[in-house]
Amino acid sequence: MKKYFISFGAGILILTIAYFASNLILSLKEKEEISLTETEKLVSVVIVNNSINPVEITTDGRVQSLNKIDIFSEVQGKINFNNNKFKQGEVFKKDEEIISINSEEFLSSVKQARSELQNIIAKVLPDIKMDFSNNFSNWDKYFKNFDVKKNISDLPPPMSDKEKYYLVGKGIEASFFKTRSLEKRLKKYSITASFSGTISKTYISEGSLVNPGVPIGTFISNKIFEVTFNIPSKYSRNVNVNQEINFKINDRKFTGKIDRVDTNIDNFSQTVGIHVLISSKDLMDGMYIETKIPLNISSEGFEISRSILFNDAYVYVVEDNNRVGIRKVDVIYYNDESVIISGLENNTKIISSNIPGIYKGMKIKTSN
Repeated sequence: MKKYFISFGAGILILTIAYFASNLILSLKEKEEISLTETEKLVSVVIVNNSINPVEITTDGRVQSLNKIDIFSEVQGKINFNNNKFKQGEVFKKDEEIISINSEEFLSSVKQARSELQNIIAKVLPDIKMDFSNNFSNWDKYFKNFDVKKNISDLPPPMSDKEKYYLVGKGIEASFFKTRSLEKRLKKYSITASFSGTISKTYISEGSLVNPGVPIGTFISNKIFEVTFNIPSKYSRNVNVNQEINFKINDRKFTGKIDRVDTNIDNFSQTVGIHVLISSKDLMDGMYIETKIPLNISSEGFEISRSILFNDAYVYVVEDNNRVGIRKVDVIYYNDESVIISGLENNTKIISSNIPGIYKGMKIKTSN
């Protein structure tokens, strides 16, 4: 009887435990279902619509005059200002004298050399008349037109070897070339404009003593300019020489053409230089320009915010069962804000929301 009672009591205990265990399991299952419902995340999406996207790189550069030279003297002396025009902003035409250096002392040496040549010719004229009469009229005319205040003209050419040897022996040719060399050096005392332009910098004042090779100013052209823009090296093959580049400065539109593309890469920035030529009277040396350079990229793709891309090549998408999926994409182009990708079919839903702890297979629902 005692054993029967114990067995009966044990049965009741087992049934009680089973009852409570089943209720606990059901309760946990309900909680799990509730929990699954609570973790279903609401997400925003962008829908893929592939197309040919124009790709442009935003970059900047500074305007530089294409013709820009340092003005310096090849001789020593004191500066003579011409009408006090050697100032920043002064404009000169091609071949116009910009500045001169006092040449009185050197000019005397030139005149002396001319006079010496004139004296030699005067001494040999009687011999030329007697021995080389067929050429006397040319020498006589040369002598009569000789002026020590003017540059010498070319000597009459000899009509025979004998005449040539005679002239060389009398030192006429040596005196001529010495005088011609001094006259060429005299020209260096006058500095003229090699092209039409403007003085952009000056380093001297009137009466200053200048030395050979020391810059005294900077002269620039105000018609043709060059701007160097830098773009990532991987896009250097996506621009072409003679390609037009449009830009604005203070709401004014300008157009230039790519003149050349560097073949070397900057080690620090990993960029290459794009050199654009612009012809305009409204530009100034040193101006800052920001522009967008079109790239010759024709791949079909879709533009998204750069924040959507992760690990440089992946995006989260919405699968058909409303769960998170992961897709690998090809990056065509990117900048600081956006990226153009390919490899996804049209109407694919890309998750654009920033969801902490997102993972593949997460249950979601879309808000759009």
